[in-house]
Amino acid sequence: MDGEERRGENGGTPSGAGGVSGEVSEADELRARIGIKDNRIRELIEEATASRLASDEARAAREAVEEHMVSLERNRDRLRERVRELEEEARARRRRREGAERQVGRLEREIERRDGEIARRDYLLERRAEELGEARRAAEDDVTRRDAALRTALGRVEGLERDLEGREAEISDLRTKTEALQDELDSERDLRGRLADPDNRLRAGIELFNDSESRDSMNALSRTLGRPEVHVGLGSGEEPPAFLSFTWRGVTWQTYAADPNPAVREPRVYLTDSGEDLSGVDRKPPNARVGPAGRVALGL
Repeated sequence: MDGEERRGENGGTPSGAGGVSGEVSEADELRARIGIKDNRIRELIEEATASRLASDEARAAREAVEEHMVSLERNRDRLRERVRELEEEARARRRRREGAERQVGRLEREIERRDGEIARRDYLLERRAEELGEARRAAEDDVTRRDAALRTALGRVEGLERDLEGREAEISDLRTKTEALQDELDSERDLRGRLADPDNRLRAGIELFNDSESRDSMNALSRTLGRPEVHVGLGSGEEPPAFLSFTWRGVTWQTYAADPNPAVREPRVYLTDSGEDLSGVDRKPPNARVGPAGRVALGL
């Protein structure tokens, strides 16, 4: 109302349109005042935020200073402790040095005493050396005589020792040969005892074939014609060989003899028969096989 009165007194517009203009001006002024208050509020908020940040920084700085002071106090305590240790070490070194000086004095006095004893002993040793020289010359004369007699006796002893060594060597050689022959005889007897069993003899013949070059020949043919049928068996007689028959594709065949008797001369494994036609041949059913490693084994 005061504004309206002031505007009326100043010759404002009449009522009607003039009233609307007064309301608009009043709203603008209110918005201006609100804007000023908003700006002031923002300034106060910014000031409060700056004050809070400054407070946080001051508190952080104070905490850092306190931590630094604590660290300095710990360092001061460590330095004081190190100073005490160094002082104690210096006192200990001084005590050791004083003890060493006392020990050096005792050693010097002991050296002087021993120097006197050494001088006295040197004199006694010189006297003793003279006596020993006279005794040595007398002993050398006696030794010369005894050496001549000893050399004569040693010559006779060396001749006897050489004769004895020769005989001992002959006896040792004969003993070694006897033991070797006995071991060979025992081994042969043991082997003959095992080979007396037909199954053992047959297996020994198969192993003998597997360890021979004939197995390589058989495997070379198998790489071309495929895996063969195998029959193994013993021959006739008191100490028969083992016979291994291989048949490829029912046509090609080979028969090997393997004699496990150790007294038999080489070759102990040899090819006995082969052919390209089985007509007229007494073919026996397979009872063995050739394994993946190319070795013959009993059983199918």
